[in-house]
Amino acid sequence: MLDRHEIKLHVDRHLKKARAAMQPRVRSAFDALVQERGLLSADPERYFGPLGHPVFELPVWVARRLNNEGIETPNEALSDLLGVSALGYLHVRAQDDWLDGPAKEEPTLIAVAEALIAVSIRLLASVVGTSTRFWGFYSQVFNAYAESLLETAEVRRTEEPISRSVFERLLKQSGPLIIPSAALLDRADRWQLRQPLEEFVQNATASSQLFNDLTDLYLDRDTGHRTWTTDAVGELAADELWLEAARAAKGMPGGAIQERISTALTFHERSARAARAMEMTAAEGWLKGRQAALESLPGTLERTMVATFVRRMAESGQLDLSSRNRGQAKKGMTQ
Repeated sequence: MLDRHEIKLHVDRHLKKARAAMQPRVRSAFDALVQERGLLSADPERYFGPLGHPVFELPVWVARRLNNEGIETPNEALSDLLGVSALGYLHVRAQDDWLDGPAKEEPTLIAVAEALIAVSIRLLASVVGTSTRFWGFYSQVFNAYAESLLETAEVRRTEEPISRSVFERLLKQSGPLIIPSAALLDRADRWQLRQPLEEFVQNATASSQLFNDLTDLYLDRDTGHRTWTTDAVGELAADELWLEAARAAKGMPGGAIQERISTALTFHERSARAARAMEMTAAEGWLKGRQAALESLPGTLERTMVATFVRRMAESGQLDLSSRNRGQAKKGMTQ
């Protein structure tokens, strides 16, 4: 089975091949998207990590699970599915960036998304052929994904609070992450493993999203980007957020931040339980890494918030000092 170095080589090869087939304007936008996401870079850390989605490792974990049962996956098929993982990931990111962008009339990102999904479907067909079971599932996943995109747009147009149920529905935008691994299950005729695999993806995505929402809390509030977490902290001032983070770092119960950290750990445990249910032992190291990262989140969050709070106080002090200096200078000129 492939190690991380080999996975990166396959991912990069498919990205370069897709790029070579693109027209100039689409290629230029593709390059910007790839650079923004840290792909086609020398740093493997941008591809892997316990806090991100296991975009490129999940198909390999599933292939190892099948191999333990004596079902071998040809290297060419696994390579093609790693290509699907990379292109599908960028397809979703392109649409998400367009949704977050200020100019909805600019079609470039949508054009890139269309080019990526076309190549992705071709690679999938090379693995599953015309399987009615797989393509029916594929249609369900992308219909749920499309519905989630529309709900995201609606949420951003209103002031209605984001509830937990809305948070979980919006996570269906991560549904395409399961597609390459589902193709492996279909090819091996182990479709009964699809349900725990879906549970793994859904809960792993939820814990990752909560981590991101907590670490981006100040930024999201400044930019008006509403999340389940920003709605929970409401109108708390910056110093109050820091105090909540400090309480969480000391293990003190109560508060919206501590509640979100506990919820992220709960989602993580569910993802670990799903991995055990399908005997996906190759994911154990990644799961332990995420557990450690989530458990250290209170301290990380406290340090981040303190640094942000101090910086803002310093910036405010500099502005006040500048104002006083201008006032004194003006007074001196009139004397």
